[in-house]
Parts: sequence; structure tokens; C-alpha cells
Amino acid sequence: MKKYQTGIIEENTSSEMFLLFNLADTTKLLDVLTTLSKVVDESHAVVGFGNKMMTYFPKVDKYEQHQFNSPLMSDEAGFDLAIWLKNDDKGKLFHHALKLRNLLDGTFALQKTVASYAYRKNFDLSDFEDGIENPQGDDMLPVAIADDGSSFWVLQQWQHDFAWLERAPQATKEACIGRSMDDSHQLDDLPESAHVKKSAKENFTPEAELLRKSMPWSDDQLNGGLMFSAFGHSFRAFNLQMASMLGIDDNIHDGVFKFSKILNTSYLWCPPSVDGGLDLSLLEIK
Repeated sequence: MKKYQTGIIEENTSSEMFLLFNLADTTKLLDVLTTLSKVVDESHAVVGFGNKMMTYFPKVDKYEQHQFNSPLMSDEAGFDLAIWLKNDDKGKLFHHALKLRNLLDGTFALQKTVASYAYRKNFDLSDFEDGIENPQGDDMLPVAIADDGSSFWVLQQWQHDFAWLERAPQATKEACIGRSMDDSHQLDDLPESAHVKKSAKENFTPEAELLRKSMPWSDDQLNGGLMFSAFGHSFRAFNLQMASMLGIDDNIHDGVFKFSKILNTSYLWCPPSVDGGLDLSLLEIK
């Protein structure tokens, strides 16, 4: 296996930021990407290309943005470039983001920044523990990283309905997820819509496993939710699990949709690493 962007595997930090860009001008694209590839700090930044940018990586295999045709999830294309910044120091996070925005300015237009952070170490703002089913240790690499060192990244912003979460009884919320809010154990006699049923990796052959690196997010208007962030050696696992959550085959929607909605979804390809930077050997600009 070739080298990969180590930030994918390393633990999340207590504060993070997602910079989401769209391609604005291709005149200096090669120069900008070459510079970006050299300045990326693998432990503090993960870079993924998507949407229009993938036309410049025509030899990338398994990049397949799925169309679900569901009112619960827009099939609109995601962002062209996403950079996930990681640092426990929020000031360093800000300066890193500013440096990258200035570097990319003119070629990429910053569409959105999403500030994320740890809540109760590994909990979602809904007060359910997140990432329980994640592979651990040496099992993470074969799940998240392809043989060539690349990774397929789905970044999906969910916004929670906190009024509903505050109003609903604990038992109602637990039925949505299928786990206890007190100790995270899986409950018995769950409805078919429980999230643990709809997203269970063992429901698919072969198993649909992902490395989840999700984090809570909120903004200055007190909107918030989960920045779902998951990596695989292809998009297969995500597509299967998302189709199940949307009820594509059985018309049973995941219980998560009772209190949360999808704002945007980006299918992204993370290139391998080489000499401490991004491996852009598959980049083709004429």
C-alpha cells in the first residue's frame, strides 16, 4: 500500500474546520494545486477533490457519485474541493484556514466554512455516542485506504432539530437510534427504522464498513448538527448504507430523519501522499 494522508487515520482533534470550495478559474489551476500539494501538513489537513475537479483526474477508479432520487437527500453535486483542518488550538486553526484560503483565492472560491469540535469527547449534539461501530487499530487501514494510498471520502452536513430533541421523551429518541442514551448499549425489540438496523454493516454482503470521523458543528445562529465524515476504499459502503437509511427498497426511513436533515453531500477523492505532500500524478491538465 502506498502512503496515504495520515490525518484520515489519526484521531480527531478537539477543534476542527472544514473549508469547502468550488472551482472558479482554471487559468492557474496546475500551479495552485502544485503549491497546495507541497504545503499540506498531513497531520493537520486532509484534502479531497470532488464534483468538477474529478474531470482533471480521469483515471481515478471507483469514483461514482450515486443518485438516490429521494426527497430526503438532494442529488445536487457537492463541492469541488474540501479541506479538513485539525488542530486543538483554535487560533492555529484560524491562521491555517486563512493561509489556505489566500493560497487558493482566484482559482477556488470559498463557499462555506464549517466549524466543528468535540462534544463529550465522542458524542453527537443529539447526546448519542458516535462512531461506536468503527474499525480499530490495524483494521482501519483496509477499510479507509485503497491499495494505491487514496481514499474515498463522503462529507455530509446534517442539521438537527433541537426543539424536537428537547421535547421528545428519551425513549422516543432512543427508538430513533436504537441505543441507550445512558450507556450506549444497543436496545432490544427495535423498530425497523432504528438507525442501528438501517445502517448495520452486516446487513450487506460483503459487509459495508466505513471509517467514521464525524464531528459536531454549530454556527453563530445556533444551528448545529453532525458533520458526517466517512472514509472507505470506495463509495460502495456509503451508498449501500445511505440507500437503506433513505428507505429506497423498503420505504422505511431511518429514525435519524425524525430529528435531522441533510444540508449537503460531497463525494470526494483523497489522493495518496508522496514526499510529505499530495500525490498528483493522476492529475491531467491540458
